[in-house]
Amino acid sequence: MEQIIIWGAGGHAKVVAASIRRMNRYHIAGFIDDVNPARAGDMFAGAPILGDRSVLEGLMSSGIGRMHLAFGNCAGRQRIGEEMTALGFAFPTLVDPNALVADGASVGPGTFIGPSAIVNADARVGSHVIVNTAVIVEHDCVIGNAVHLAPRACLAGHVSIGDLTFVGLGAMIRDNVRIGSSCLIGMGSVVTKHIADGVRAVGCPATIKEVK
Repeated sequence: MEQIIIWGAGGHAKVVAASIRRMNRYHIAGFIDDVNPARAGDMFAGAPILGDRSVLEGLMSSGIGRMHLAFGNCAGRQRIGEEMTALGFAFPTLVDPNALVADGASVGPGTFIGPSAIVNADARVGSHVIVNTAVIVEHDCVIGNAVHLAPRACLAGHVSIGDLTFVGLGAMIRDNVRIGSSCLIGMGSVVTKHIADGVRAVGCPATIKEVK
């Protein structure tokens, strides 16, 4: 069984680890905690915390070359994904066995499709995306890189979302709506109109509250 490192040691990392074990394809070698290196050696979610990024060269030398970034910060996932790819780490796509990725859909490297999530026909999902628990990405959606779709977010058909955007818990996006890059869509919001880059939008219907 191939070994994989999980970067992150918080709640989302627990979810990812549980899905990896259900997949029965990868063995979790351990977790990287670059925020609190003092946790090195502790057990977390059934595997050891290996340390911070300083241990990565040794792990690569030992033949552990697969990694998943299991933390919520979108810009951080994109930046560290680029750094680790340059160092030679590979980022497999992880799809929970209870998720559905339809025929014709594409999912990029390093992306996580969580339990009960649906990525429907001809949707395109970029790299290092979190499609969290019970998210619905309907047909022909286009999701950029390092996006985070929080649990139970629902995207109707032909929605597009730019890189680095966070869509909050239970938010709903109407069909054919375009949401820009580096946006924040608040929890429970209902988005019925296009959203420009760098905007914070909340409410039902969603209105712009802040431009980043």
